[in-house]
Amino acid sequence: MSAPLRPPPACTPFIGRAEETGTLRDFLSAGPGPAGPRVLLLHGPAGVGKSALAAHLVTPRPSGAEVPVCWIPAGGEAPDATGLLLRVLSQLDASVTELRLRYDGPGSSGSSAVGDVCRDHFAAHPALVVFDDVPSVEVAENLLAAFARTRATVVLTAREALIPLSGVGTRRHEVRPLDAHDCAVLAWRTGRRLLVGAEAESLRRLTGGLPLLLRLAGPLLEAGGRDAGETLREWERTFPKSPDERAKALLDLAVEGLTDACRMTLGRLVPYAPVPFGSDTATKLLARGALGALAELDDAGMLTHAHDGRRSVVATGPGGDSPAWITPLDTNVLFRSVREDLLAVLDGDASPAKCARVLRDTDEYLDMVLRLPASRETLTQPLARLLTVRCDAYRLAVLRRSLETGRIDLGSHFTAGVRDPELPSAVTFRRRADRIRLSFTAYELGHLGRAMQRLGPQPYPRAATGPVVATLRGRILRDQGWVHEAEAAFTDAAARYRAGKQLRPGAWTSLHHAGLLLLTARPDAARVRAEQALAVFRRTGDERGQAWCTTTLGRVHLATGHLEDGLVDLTAAKALHEVNGDLRGQAWTLYHLALTDADRNAEAEAIGQLTVAADLFESLGDRFGATWATHQLGLLERDAEEARRLLREAAQHFRDIDCPHGLAWTELALGSHPAVSPYPGIGKKHKTGHLERARDLLSRLGDRSGELWARYCLGLLDGDRAQVDRLLDALATGGFTTSREAHMLLEHRRGQRPAPYWRHAVPRRAHDTISRAPMGEPPLECRVRLTLLDGSPTRILLRVEAGDSHPWAADGGGGVWLRAVGTPLTPADIEPAMALVRPSPLATHGAEFTFTAHRPGPHRLRFTIADELTGSVLQQVETEFDLPDTSDPHLAAAPHPEHVRGA
Repeated sequence: MSAPLRPPPACTPFIGRAEETGTLRDFLSAGPGPAGPRVLLLHGPAGVGKSALAAHLVTPRPSGAEVPVCWIPAGGEAPDATGLLLRVLSQLDASVTELRLRYDGPGSSGSSAVGDVCRDHFAAHPALVVFDDVPSVEVAENLLAAFARTRATVVLTAREALIPLSGVGTRRHEVRPLDAHDCAVLAWRTGRRLLVGAEAESLRRLTGGLPLLLRLAGPLLEAGGRDAGETLREWERTFPKSPDERAKALLDLAVEGLTDACRMTLGRLVPYAPVPFGSDTATKLLARGALGALAELDDAGMLTHAHDGRRSVVATGPGGDSPAWITPLDTNVLFRSVREDLLAVLDGDASPAKCARVLRDTDEYLDMVLRLPASRETLTQPLARLLTVRCDAYRLAVLRRSLETGRIDLGSHFTAGVRDPELPSAVTFRRRADRIRLSFTAYELGHLGRAMQRLGPQPYPRAATGPVVATLRGRILRDQGWVHEAEAAFTDAAARYRAGKQLRPGAWTSLHHAGLLLLTARPDAARVRAEQALAVFRRTGDERGQAWCTTTLGRVHLATGHLEDGLVDLTAAKALHEVNGDLRGQAWTLYHLALTDADRNAEAEAIGQLTVAADLFESLGDRFGATWATHQLGLLERDAEEARRLLREAAQHFRDIDCPHGLAWTELALGSHPAVSPYPGIGKKHKTGHLERARDLLSRLGDRSGELWARYCLGLLDGDRAQVDRLLDALATGGFTTSREAHMLLEHRRGQRPAPYWRHAVPRRAHDTISRAPMGEPPLECRVRLTLLDGSPTRILLRVEAGDSHPWAADGGGGVWLRAVGTPLTPADIEPAMALVRPSPLATHGAEFTFTAHRPGPHRLRFTIADELTGSVLQQVETEFDLPDTSDPHLAAAPHPEHVRGA
């Protein structure tokens, strides 16, 4: 999900501490012992360089320690050991199976559960974890308890010694101030002259040997052309005797030495001081021309570098009343800007650069919520949704723990954020009785009829929820088997999402539409939509969407006969769903893996996977998925009584949830399955009733292939050989997904081949499709038009035009970019080699290519059209034209297409 946070940039070269650095590195290089982790505690006063020493020790990594280094800032007003451990787990992509994410208040994550996950993870995966600025003994004890009996190496930095660590694998080290020589060298690297002797000793005494103050003092020693020695003597006369007061006086001098513009910049950063800021936050906080002042603040020692490239303010201003240079900051403007960025990414209406930046800055936004309470009302909901979309369970748990017990509204913001991650950011259901919310709930529980009833008549009046309702309506209709109506709903939703520039929710609609295209035997069109959705999910960090796309692409491979590729994709999708903690995704992926095993006659493996899938569906309360799993188990069962029981149970459940598609095929199985009715002559009336009900249902759904198979089974039951042959001939020649199986049966009946083997009277693949028309892709009605332009040199205009029924026609191809690559197939050059076009009849949306021939005569040229986001090749076209020999002027003529010659 995210790489471990880097330590702060180590000082290059690191000043002083050479001997202790070598000793401590040897200690860390030894790694954890058999009894538990290796622990190093670095303690010393503020500003002494504990963090810098820790960064120097772990960067580069100690020799032989090929383990990830994870850096966690542990300071703050209200440090939470459990929250810190959750952030460690999030960076190291630990398993989330043991962590519950339901919101029950700030303390609901359960410290013991998080500690157990830490111990399990670090027992198997060694790592070096640094907790910087641990504030108390209690926090340190809670942190170390989570690493007991693990293979981790832990470094703590703290201002106090905290606890008397003991044992073979533990060490406590006091970080002392620098000596006079090292003080002089550090000041020289930030100033101009190397101090020696008494001057160096004076500098050490004035700064206490603290690197933080030495970096402030260095640039001030010769400020204004003064001699460093004179400056030190003045400081000796005027500075207070107390070390704390001296530090405050040095900070005051550093602030006074800044330019007015730089001081005002510092004044705008001080109110934000609890949170390290990144470059984008600095842009939002500061005036347009003030960003250049950051370099001056850095040179003056006013900024420190945090673990992830962010910076923090050293000077927080003198005590007492706020000075004039501290500018009151309306952080709400910043929070609203961050919220807009989060919503733009969630809707997919952000540029790739903004998406990458927002996903990179997730930790900064989380720090805002943790350390700036004023941000919580504005940022809790969109940040919770972004973390849910990314399946970032641990950071989501950190966010949940930060919510105040007395703020019920924050709990509702969080809950609204984690629900329905597919929806647009503007759509939330604050009322439990909202009928769309009720319909979603019914659909998730598999009650299709109840979900449609609660959804109500179309169209939905609210514009914001219009595409949401259309998508949900399409999913319900698809699962029921009303494919024509479902396609209209999906097309309507996609057009609305494109008009609103809500690309990520629109990508979910495309993915659901891809499932419909697979159901209607259009795998190539399903692949296009799934790959387009996958590109959007990758750009916006939607981990759950990426996993579902992988499942869909695996199904596409299976539908096109690429069994091994399908198994690879489905196996990968199963692993992704497990990492994301998506039980529904795991269940449906297992279901399709089981069907693959069934098609390979690996019945034992198929039954095992279907049983696990059925258990997952039951745990989710999903009756739709559980009933389909029961249906498939009934088809695989060899015991007649058990098969009959499973299929009758499935039929009853399909009736209860109003799924005519599933009911039709279950009725057909009850009337024709060999295990259920091994003797055709027994119970003929009962079987005929099942088959006739199946035929009527399939006819109502418009499933022509299914209806013919039902009539075929009735013909077998009646012994009408002529009718059976006629029906098999219609199936074999109809271009359906099961035409090949029908042809094999027909050849067997004519004595031309042995009987094909499958365990069902009807090929199982027939259950997976609804064939309203002959198999094959309907015309996409998207054409490439090439126009030979007048004049010289030879120029060709390429346009891609979408037909009226094509999804790209709804908005003129807005937001869709295609890559057109020209390839000469004869000696010639073409410029440019590649161009971007939009699906539109307008010439301005096309691309113009210049063709330069190396010889006269006929020439051929190929254009390849591909999706710009996914790289998927959509179409290839070739054209031929003749270029005359221009060396004979009276023969020169404009080039013309080859196929026009002789017309």
